[in-house]
Amino acid sequence: MIELASLSVQTVDETGAAMTPQTINPSAALLVLDQNKSVPFALTHRGQLQSKIALVSKTIENGARSLAADLDDYVFAQAVAAAATTITVAGADGLEDVRAAKKVFDDANVPRFSRAIVGSSEWINNKLLATNTVIRANEYGSNAPIRTGFVAELLGFMIFESNSSSIPNDGFLALGAEAVAFARQRSVSLESQVQVLSQKTDYALTHLFGAEATAASNPRIMVYDPV
Repeated sequence: MIELASLSVQTVDETGAAMTPQTINPSAALLVLDQNKSVPFALTHRGQLQSKIALVSKTIENGARSLAADLDDYVFAQAVAAAATTITVAGADGLEDVRAAKKVFDDANVPRFSRAIVGSSEWINNKLLATNTVIRANEYGSNAPIRTGFVAELLGFMIFESNSSSIPNDGFLALGAEAVAFARQRSVSLESQVQVLSQKTDYALTHLFGAEATAASNPRIMVYDPV
């Protein structure tokens, strides 16, 4: 991962004095792709033949969801560990919690685009959707929260819901642009091997990837974890 320092702004001297060029010295951090995950399963030939559903494809879909949930846990854990700020004081409601996150990001000059909040189910349902200002969003120009049952965007944050164990139980994780780097060396792939004598087929869904926060103490990552 290539990391660049912030650039300073200089005043142009119109009388001819030269400005001082800033030397760009990018630093690099190693993104280790060490998460080699797999979902192995086996299906008997008789079971596949007699099943009323496409047993292989449905099992693959189920396994892919498990891999996706495991990936979420890993990425969110990296972000929580590297967060620069943790808010532990509960707001009056969910909207107040989001407003507090916005202020943290604004004070740290986090870009206003690509901000996101990943909230736990408890926080989404018990605090955010219990806020009258959010539920009555149709009075402010949009009825999407009422129609869909979730908030798509609020105070510049895209709102997502996750059951990941890495997200505080009654809180959320706020992320700015480029807060976490992610790369995969091997996309989710399926391998199979027929076991003739056992009359079954072994399968394995495998994914090789890695993720890391882009700074040791990242101002673009904030955790809301009320006491």
